[in-house]
Amino acid sequence: MKKGCLIGVALLLSLMISPAAPAAAEYRLAFVDLQKALNLCKAGQDAKEKFSKKVEKAEQSLSGRQEELKKLQEVLEKQGSMLNEAALKEKKKDYEAKLRDFKRLYDESQEELKAQDNEAVKEILSELVRTTQSYGKEKGFTFVFEKSESALLFADEAMEITDEIIKIYDASYAQGGKAATK
Repeated sequence: MKKGCLIGVALLLSLMISPAAPAAAEYRLAFVDLQKALNLCKAGQDAKEKFSKKVEKAEQSLSGRQEELKKLQEVLEKQGSMLNEAALKEKKKDYEAKLRDFKRLYDESQEELKAQDNEAVKEILSELVRTTQSYGKEKGFTFVFEKSESALLFADEAMEITDEIIKIYDASYAQGGKAATK
């Protein structure tokens, strides 16, 4: 009885597995490197350039305050021994307050720049994903994997569609300044 049951289970399993084997050959797979696409597409390069300009502007804005702090510190070091205790204490207090303000402005500037950069990257990546989805549907792919996020341990480079995605995205971006997806 046990032998007949085992044979029945084995037969059932073989029937369940058999039809799936030919279907596996029908899958079309590809992968895209979204980080590479982000770095090489026109929108990504434009965003990097804008970000660099914002960083430069923020640095210029903060450099005046930084110079002021350096001068105050030099005055404290040079005149510290000549000033009476009350005047020295007042100058140190002024310096420390300006230093705190500078650090606060610096931190706020960094946070704002980071948030703006993250928002730009997020927008471009979502457009690249939509472009990849449209491309995948159009070309009949069953699966399109993201190279760095999907635990893709090996992939034949011939299966990579990143360059095609960049071309499509750049063409769309050039037409309207922003990628228009189907």
